[in-house]
Amino acid sequence: MTESFDGLVPFGWDERVATLYASVPAGDHVPGRVVRVERGACLVQGADGCRLAVAELLPAVGDWVAMRLIDSERALLETILSRWSVLSRQDPARDVEQVLAANLDVVLIVAPTDRLHLARVERELLMAWESGAAPVVVLTKADLLEASDDIRVTAEQRLVGAEIVLTSTATGDGIDDVARILRPNRTGALIGPSGAGKSSLANALLGTDTLAIGDVRDNDRRGRHTTTTRQLVPVPGGGVLIDTPGLRSLPLWRGDEGLAAAFADVEELARRCRFGDCQHDREPSCAVLAAVAGGSLDRQRFDSYRKLSGEVVSAEAAHDERARRSEHPPGRSVTRAQRQGRAPGRPR
Repeated sequence: MTESFDGLVPFGWDERVATLYASVPAGDHVPGRVVRVERGACLVQGADGCRLAVAELLPAVGDWVAMRLIDSERALLETILSRWSVLSRQDPARDVEQVLAANLDVVLIVAPTDRLHLARVERELLMAWESGAAPVVVLTKADLLEASDDIRVTAEQRLVGAEIVLTSTATGDGIDDVARILRPNRTGALIGPSGAGKSSLANALLGTDTLAIGDVRDNDRRGRHTTTTRQLVPVPGGGVLIDTPGLRSLPLWRGDEGLAAAFADVEELARRCRFGDCQHDREPSCAVLAAVAGGSLDRQRFDSYRKLSGEVVSAEAAHDERARRSEHPPGRSVTRAQRQGRAPGRPR
């Protein structure tokens, strides 16, 4: 590891990143990590401090970059280093990928025990596995429920194979367990709905009230958006944390690998079905339906699997169509249609 870059170690610099940076062609640049993205610019942490950087294509929070220094406050982004993981969703407003965070080692899925929505957690597990990082489910606000241990058991039974940590920022329970997950130098992102306790958990890990915390509405127990941008901060004792705003919707960008990992138990059952293309609907000798009928597979988990698998099929088909269009730009098909004497998009 290059000694002059020691100032980046708290932000995740290690031999892996050093190797990625070494692959960048030599030039008048230094490494840095994106800690926040604003409109038209981003904040990049370098070995000697944080600078405002501009680039034609904005990176994501967590990206490692090569930047050319302008002065003590400004820099120009030259290269975004190769990513080893990308947490993303489909942009709800456009047919594009929205990268939430990059270069994660772990995704901390924050779910409040007082309003636990397991179907959402299953979706978040799928997205986390798809990103290339390892997910951990962090159940928060354990102090609000007398039977919080029962909630954990319920979650373990439904979220088969998922690592689950029960926490309370009020009592401090479980905070050290989460901190150990980030050590010695892992990057983790907090995801979950507004009011789940992400910022409270982050502050507990940081040991200071660095991030704003909002109230939870009494009528529906939902939180207000106190975190409005994604930001990366080093954790005392080791590790890096990215706090993210609460997301109301989580449309899938892709999901084949994530579905197989998040529902490994269902996928294993599916391999025992009589037909290789079994839809687990009314087919004879369906091992999945038999497991549901026998009680070994939770009905709600199966319903969630069916719903998400349908979305994955659509997301992957859309991805293939986008790839096809990139090979054959729309302008060509319009020209061809005009040559054939018909309006583009109109049936023959």
